[in-house]
Amino acid sequence: MFDHVFAIDWSARSRPSPKKPSPDSIFIAQKDTIETKHHPKYFRTRLSAYEYLTRELQKNVAKGKRQLVGFDFSFGFPTGFLSSLVGGRNIKLLWKWFFDEVRDDTNNANNRFLVADKINSLFSGIGPFWGCPANLKLPNLPAKGTECREHNLPQFRICEQFTAAQPVWKLYTTGAVGSQTLLGLPYLYRLALEFGEDIAFWPFDTKAFLAKNKIVVCEIYPSMFFDSHAQKKLIDLYPDQQYNIKDASQVQLMADLLLSSAGAPWFQSYLDLSKYSEKISEEGWIFGQGIGVGQ
Repeated sequence: MFDHVFAIDWSARSRPSPKKPSPDSIFIAQKDTIETKHHPKYFRTRLSAYEYLTRELQKNVAKGKRQLVGFDFSFGFPTGFLSSLVGGRNIKLLWKWFFDEVRDDTNNANNRFLVADKINSLFSGIGPFWGCPANLKLPNLPAKGTECREHNLPQFRICEQFTAAQPVWKLYTTGAVGSQTLLGLPYLYRLALEFGEDIAFWPFDTKAFLAKNKIVVCEIYPSMFFDSHAQKKLIDLYPDQQYNIKDASQVQLMADLLLSSAGAPWFQSYLDLSKYSEKISEEGWIFGQGIGVGQ
């Protein structure tokens, strides 16, 4: 189904990552059907990673290749957030909102906490976003999740209920996928602008795997498929590569799964359009998890 795939480990760093490949940074793994030997590439900034990705996508589109791209941040939020913030159910309006509000410069400096504070000010109660550095005092952004109340939004999306995922509202400390999401969604909107009709975003474009879009973008959760034995094998086979870093191993293994995904039992549920509920169209879904789980 796909000729070339990319698995991307995103990062919310506020300055460039170290020159030496390091954990909690951006890694891009890729695989293709002609078995070209690819190893994960390391990027110090979000912009440099995006620019590399778009160049690769453009080259492959020119060659007539169909591509699948996975990012490891949430593409949506728990039910109610989308309609409350931008009205309606068009997810791209939400991505555009973040594209307009988030400032993220070439060295990773960004205003994500200010954006979260602004969003919280638009909702009743306290929250939904929480977590920030101790020296940052914002009127509407609590430091701890236990301080949040009466914002009337669920803690998790449906697809997260059977995973070890942290809530997307969490912006700071270990596992703060919320910060990665706030700094990732603007790039989804940029991809939509750049590739137009050639690109689809699953599951929001429900026919993404049935149509002929040259690029399909999905949300991934690499730790769902991480295998420490497979990591050790990569380290042994390629000692000069970066597989001792878990992030690099995870995306490499995820790229393997993306390339072979059309043969997986759970993938068949993605082809049944009757399974796409309104909640899925609003919240999104994790690629690799059968649709129907938790609904």
